Amino acid sequence: MFRHKEKGITKHFISTFILIIILPFILFITIFYKYYSTSLIQRSIDQVVQQLDIASNYMNSELKRASLTIATIANVNDHMILDAVSDWNRSSTSVEKIQLAREIDAYLNIISNYSNEIVSVIFTFKDGGYYYFKNPPTMSDSSIRNLPWYQEALRSSNGTAVIVDSLNGITSDKQDMFTFLLHPDRSLETEVEMIYLTTHSSLPDFIHSNPEIEQFIIDRNGNRIVNRNNHDKVDSKIMMELSKMVQKQPHNRDGDYSFIKINGKNKLIKLYSFEKTDWNIVNILDESMVTRDANQFLKLSIIFLSGSFALFILFLLWFFKDILRPLQSLIRGMRKVEKGDFLTEVKAEGRGEIRRLGHTFNRMVSQIRDLMEERDLKERARSQAEIEALQSQINPHFLSNTLNSVRLMAMIAKTDNIRKIIDSLSALLTHVFREPNSLAPIGQEIKILESYVHIMQVRYGGKLNIQFYIDDTLLNYSMPKMLLQPILENAIFHGLDQQNENELIEVKVIRHELGVYFTITDYGKGMTDEQVRELFQEGGKHQRGNFSGLGVYNVLKRIELNYGHPYGLKIDSKIGRGTIVTILLPLI
Repeated sequence: MFRHKEKGITKHFISTFILIIILPFILFITIFYKYYSTSLIQRSIDQVVQQLDIASNYMNSELKRASLTIATIANVNDHMILDAVSDWNRSSTSVEKIQLAREIDAYLNIISNYSNEIVSVIFTFKDGGYYYFKNPPTMSDSSIRNLPWYQEALRSSNGTAVIVDSLNGITSDKQDMFTFLLHPDRSLETEVEMIYLTTHSSLPDFIHSNPEIEQFIIDRNGNRIVNRNNHDKVDSKIMMELSKMVQKQPHNRDGDYSFIKINGKNKLIKLYSFEKTDWNIVNILDESMVTRDANQFLKLSIIFLSGSFALFILFLLWFFKDILRPLQSLIRGMRKVEKGDFLTEVKAEGRGEIRRLGHTFNRMVSQIRDLMEERDLKERARSQAEIEALQSQINPHFLSNTLNSVRLMAMIAKTDNIRKIIDSLSALLTHVFREPNSLAPIGQEIKILESYVHIMQVRYGGKLNIQFYIDDTLLNYSMPKMLLQPILENAIFHGLDQQNENELIEVKVIRHELGVYFTITDYGKGMTDEQVRELFQEGGKHQRGNFSGLGVYNVLKRIELNYGHPYGLKIDSKIGRGTIVTILLPLI
């Protein structure tokens, strides 16, 4: 019963702790971490959007001023500057060119004082060549004309400003700047084909100063626009993702964001478009930087959870030290008892109930051992009683043959009394010697008792006064053989006054709530209480007063061995008033 495998109490306790505390705590940490990380990411995005709103408004203001500057150059005083530049291109003398150049530069300086800081103004002519203000171009006239954005401006510009997708001009000044192309109205009679204007952009410092955010600007084709604050090369995967985002939402004012894994790190890409341009500011955030507070919380939670679990295990080992070891010792003791070793004892260790459990187990084993010894004693007593009964009997075959011979002799001698007494004695002995340990009906026992009374009547010359009171409804129930005869024999031989043999002896068989009641009452000499106690204590070794202990003790032990409590034999006796022997048996 102890060999089947079951989960130990420690494993069960740990499993319960994990199920009730650890798993819900992990679930809570996971949900909170996801929520906190999402909140941090969204907060970072909101902050970036707020900053970029400011940057966009500022840059749009700069763009408007730059647009106004180039429009002023093209249209001031009825195209006065365009006309002067055309005259300069048509002039053939150096003196005239110098004079016209001074006038043009003077006009442009005036405009520059009221507008953005002009980096460079270049006027290209339809028949080739150019005129510049401040910084000259760093490439030839033909190279400028072959630039894609120059050709695109020629095709699409109708007297309006075109913002070129670059923050770096074609001049030697490589600061952050806006570059504009203006194709003069074709209705004007001017030699100028294109006005090229470059102004400082003055981008807000925070666009490039946040160390946690990688920022740069891309054009409408997804190409990166490089300036002095962004010289590092951008990963090709990021550029591919940016191209997809630009094509998907080219004019999304609120911008879009996406996650991409680069070199094992999650990157958050935020895209923000300008209102009046095809440019987009790209913000690349390392997710671990954005969610570092959440990661720190997760790390501390894991440390706390691991520490708590370790402390819990240590507590279990300490707490169950005084429980498991005594229980294991108790289980080993139970297994030994299961195998039949009833001399086993366990050491009562542990605290409180565990220690009491050990003591209880030891008492239980001791009681089992005592019960087994008592059972063995009863078996030996029963065997001894049977041996004594057999030893007190004569060989039944020899005795039966002898009685038959005497009965034949009595018949020959025609002595009927001798023949009748021998018939009664033969019936009695036959009943005794045939299966002496078996049960017999109560009616048959009463008949055998009557045969014994007949023998005693012959012996005492018919002077015995023995009366039977039998409940006929009890005759078919069973009882041990020869249980009443020894009691009646003691009543006849030791209870009656030998000088007054006509004293009455009553034999009663009545129903009782616990079974059947047998009483044998004599009105003879009686016994004292001390004699009755000694009779039960001494057993069948001595005669006490009017009763022989041998018959009474054997009857008492047979009832106890066969039926136990509450069945048995009881003696009530008073000196000079007689003795009542009561036997209680179950109905079987």
